[in-house]
Amino acid sequence: MSKNDIYVRGWGAVTTLGWSAQESAKKLIEGKIAPAKVGDSSHFISREYKSFEVPYTGSPLDKSQKMLACAMDEAIARAEFSRAEIAESSLFVGTTGGLFIRNEDEFAEEVRLNPGKESPPISCRNRGPGEVTQLIADKYGIKGIAFTFSMACVSSSHALVVAAYLLEQRKIRRAIVVGFEPLLNLTLHGFASLLLYDYEQCRPFCATRSGMQIGEGAGAVILERGDEARHAKNVYKFDGGYLFNDNGSLTSAGLDGELAKNVVGQTLNLSRLSAADIRAIKAHGTGTKDNDLSEGLGLHKLFGEKLPPVVSLKGALGHALGAAGTMETAVWLSCLEEGVIPKSFGFSQLDPEIGFAPAQENNSAPNGAYLCTFFGFGGTCTSYLIIKE
Repeated sequence: MSKNDIYVRGWGAVTTLGWSAQESAKKLIEGKIAPAKVGDSSHFISREYKSFEVPYTGSPLDKSQKMLACAMDEAIARAEFSRAEIAESSLFVGTTGGLFIRNEDEFAEEVRLNPGKESPPISCRNRGPGEVTQLIADKYGIKGIAFTFSMACVSSSHALVVAAYLLEQRKIRRAIVVGFEPLLNLTLHGFASLLLYDYEQCRPFCATRSGMQIGEGAGAVILERGDEARHAKNVYKFDGGYLFNDNGSLTSAGLDGELAKNVVGQTLNLSRLSAADIRAIKAHGTGTKDNDLSEGLGLHKLFGEKLPPVVSLKGALGHALGAAGTMETAVWLSCLEEGVIPKSFGFSQLDPEIGFAPAQENNSAPNGAYLCTFFGFGGTCTSYLIIKE
């Protein structure tokens, strides 16, 4: 274990499959998933959109805060953190809507209590993504520097890479990286208005795909340098992180695959690995026409006939937007811990433009390098490696 290596000391997640990363991974491996359905939450103003909802009987605001707490508590328990270690940590939070769920919940309650009256406006009331960061820091007594990333799909994946950079430069002692995203009318209606929503099924890399389906959840990943991560059980290294932003398009990372190819290539160069070293790819795979095409072409161009298993988790978990980075990474780590690369759900027909099918069966997960990719709006790109030792 090198002093300069960055290790994953703990992780946790809440998804539509369960209230822990371990539970979510086991259901994913066993194929115990359910398709997206019309949401039950009291704050929804339309029952038109299917989503991957986390089951809960209380208020949506209570649920969102419980999601955060469960992901954090699981990660901290796995890391065996003391209070002093938590206090010395720095906090990195990725989210799109933050606690805007509070505003939507208040709006729905106001309408319910005043039937027949004109609906009130939904006011932000000086609330934003940073409110989540402050809530976490206060609740857990985190005294280190705190950052908030609100960059749509890559919010928490960007946060992971930035945290690793600062650890490598010894600017911080340890990093708690959190992704958080409740289901919001704002995002459900927003993506539908952009014609990026699939009203039937999430179908990553499939020829019949027509858009994403939103999911919700929270994820937490704790990173630490090798000289700090003393425990022998820490066998997952965070390596080769690379960020890039191409503002040539509002919604995609280019349709010829070159941007995706270059981003992944830079990731491999930073880690001093080759394409042949990659055991599997946890792809972004949103199910939208352009995003899947650009990512799929890029992977195919870089790996060619030696393309390893490609898996999108969004056919089982939905697209958790700002939470996708840490949430999917935490579930992926729990799958690797079980010794399994899970299959990809929602695929039925090969897209000849992409030229490959995502993994349609579980595979064994040997030691080695696993690539994680995220490609979001405006050509925002994140790519990093998880090394299982």
